[in-house]
Amino acid sequence: MKLKIYTCSKCVGEIHRFIKFGKTPGGKQWYQCSGCKKTSVLEYDNVACKEEINKKIVLLTKEGLGIRSTARVLKISPTTLLKRLLQISQAIKPPIMSFKKEYQVDEICTYVRTKSNRIWIAYGLETITKKVAYFSVGKRNNTTLLKVIHPLILSKPVKINTDRLKHYAYLIPKTIHQTKKYGTNTIERKNLSMRTHLKRLNRRTICFSKSLRMLNAILKIYFWAEITWKLIIETFYYL
Repeated sequence: MKLKIYTCSKCVGEIHRFIKFGKTPGGKQWYQCSGCKKTSVLEYDNVACKEEINKKIVLLTKEGLGIRSTARVLKISPTTLLKRLLQISQAIKPPIMSFKKEYQVDEICTYVRTKSNRIWIAYGLETITKKVAYFSVGKRNNTTLLKVIHPLILSKPVKINTDRLKHYAYLIPKTIHQTKKYGTNTIERKNLSMRTHLKRLNRRTICFSKSLRMLNAILKIYFWAEITWKLIIETFYYL
């Protein structure tokens, strides 16, 4: 039988640092950390309160499950899942960009609520590492594209490859701007992966984004949340 090791969320103390401290109104045992005096419940009946649930949410989101599918698999309510996705995304920060790198910039089209409300996801991809440096969601105009291009220019890139969309000619200096054939192959392939992995970006599907805020949250998790093989094995072993 596997021994469970509990840690204090405040001082990261182990199980021997906890002492019993009465019971909750629901009858659950209440514990107090002898180090920082923080009180907590160590065993929750509610699945959403378990420590590893956020990691599973991240993993299933990146693997293409929709909101209701993820909620069914993890046995939590869709409302709880939506709140948790927003909390997770707020804790994720954009990666630190390196100097003198080569980038590719492109846009991918989707919609929010109705197909008439078209929204564009513009993002910059580092050519060598294939990691997303920055992204922005909005209309296909200079304002949306500049939110992506400005951070890239500040990193003093060697080259920025784009398609022949006229907006780029005004926003990117000619000395580093290129529109060569095959120059955006990597980011075009990333577009295909996004449409495959994220249900809300699939073509010919009933899944779609209901709010711009949730779309931004899902993209932050997909682009920048880290997952490991250990997490993958643990998630599918205990599901």
